[in-house]
Formats: sequence, C-alpha cells, structure tokens
Amino acid sequence: MKILLIGYNRIGDTILSTGLISYLIKKYENASFSLITSSISASIFKDMPKLDKIIIVNKKKYAGHWFKIWNECKAEQWDLIIDLRSSYLSYFLKSKKRIIIKGNKKNHILDQLGALIESDHTLKTHIWAKEENYLDLILNKGLEKKYICIAPISNSVVKDWSIEKYIRLFNNKLFADFQIVIVGATSNDSNEENQRDKRNINRLISNISPRVLNLINNADMIETYFILKKAHLFVGSDSSNMHLAVTASIPTIGLFGPTDEKLYGPLGKNNLSLRGDKSFSEVINQLDYKSGKIKSYLDDLSVTKVNKEIEKVLYNK
Repeated sequence: MKILLIGYNRIGDTILSTGLISYLIKKYENASFSLITSSISASIFKDMPKLDKIIIVNKKKYAGHWFKIWNECKAEQWDLIIDLRSSYLSYFLKSKKRIIIKGNKKNHILDQLGALIESDHTLKTHIWAKEENYLDLILNKGLEKKYICIAPISNSVVKDWSIEKYIRLFNNKLFADFQIVIVGATSNDSNEENQRDKRNINRLISNISPRVLNLINNADMIETYFILKKAHLFVGSDSSNMHLAVTASIPTIGLFGPTDEKLYGPLGKNNLSLRGDKSFSEVINQLDYKSGKIKSYLDDLSVTKVNKEIEKVLYNK
C-alpha cells in the first residue's frame, strides 16, 4: 500500500502531524509512506519506519511549489493521499482514495487530524529517532542533573513573553536548585531580527541568578527533543519547541498571546496554556494588532501567574 502525505510547511504543525502519521503506521502494517515537507521540517522524520521517501518542497512565488509537488508525484499510483495543506492537488494525482483536511477554528489540531482518519482517541505526537544514538548528548552539552528548559524566542516577536519578565521569573529562590537551559534558534529572517534575538538572550543570561546553559543555535531539532526528555519542565512561547516538549512527555507550560491555545495548546497531564487577561479574540482584534505593529501580545501575562503555575508543577503546591 502506497500512502502519500502532503504535509505542513512549518515545523510546529509538522510535529503535530506526527500524531496522524504514527496512527497510520500502526493501522496499515504493509504500507509505505512518501512525505512532502519543507527542508526545515525534514529532520523530524529521522528513523521513521516504513518511510519510502521524503520530498522536500519549500514555498515558492506564484505557487510554484505546487507544480513541483505534482511533478514529483504524478507518475505514481497511490492507494491513499492525505492532504494537510487543504489543496486540490490530490485530484490531479492518481489515487484510489483521497482525504483533504478541512480545518476549523474550534478544535485542537490533533483532534482535527484524528477526525480526519476517524480515530477514536486523541492522537499523540512522536519522534522516531533512536535514543541510543544520543546517549552522550547530556554530558557533551554540559547539562546538569536537574534542569528546566525554556524557549523565550519563537519565529515571531509578537508571540514572545518579554525578556524582562523571564528575568523577574527566574530571579526567584524557587529555581535555585535548577540549571536553566535555553533552547531554540535565533531568527533567520533578517540580520536586525537576528541581532535583537541575540541581545535578548544575552540580557537574560546576564541578569538571572540560577546557572544558565545557552543552547540557542547549538542543538538541532532531534538533539533538542532528547534534551527535553530529561528536563523537569518546559516553559516557553507557542513554538516548535513547545510541541517537542509535549512529545517528550514532560510538564509543558505554553505562553500564549496572538495564537489560539484551543487549537495549539499543549495537551496532556501537567501541561497547560497560560495567557494574560485578554482572550485570543480580544488580542487579535486590537487595532494595533491588525495594523501589524510589532510588539509582544503577552504583556498582560504576569510573572506571578506563571510562577504560581510552575510551583504547582514542580512541587505539587
């Protein structure tokens, strides 16, 4: 059985799609999979079983990427095509069955993907990379026995809590026994954004009292996953690192502003989404949000609120 999955472009969405793929791998024992994904997301599928090939397609001007997908896949006779990009491309490919997602704004993405293939339980994201290949990672990266992972920068500044609030949060005796490990990557969009991210990280490192290990740009996607697996907690923006933390089955606190926790929030025990006084709807309907003004939309999320929830997770208080 040949299955083609037309996957998401962004890393976070791609991680969420692994819940669907993991389900399909178990359901169709004799299947082989071809996946369409972006170059930045391809490593997520390292060591995936039943993988025939990965087709790398990055977004192009004038929808040129769709022609490339069609050209790469037109010769095959597929048994099943699943299109997560909500396109009509699959109708121009030979297949016995087609499933095209019709997204909504009401249900979590994992529940939407589960409904797509009529799963009777919530899908669980998965990383297939073999842990035995990363046994020396903790030692080589300088990680201590007790550490908390944070991802204070994401792919957009408007999704991030202010560095000043991270500084106030971690200058608390609650974290005296923990190493603070910063994961993620600086922006590749422009030199100005890249420098801003680096300045913010340097300011954070210089102004908090716990021991800090900066792994920004110093751990790839799979390494970050295995680092997260040993962490006591993850705190950070709605980002690929947040989804990796959930996949690693550690307590995960996602900080939300202009993205909807109802769709993307961390599911599972000891996982929660935090936002300030404004709801998602109130945030995105602000005039300055619609105008595209660059700012953080988590300003109303207090340090006290985040600290209180962390204390509950770490010490069951």
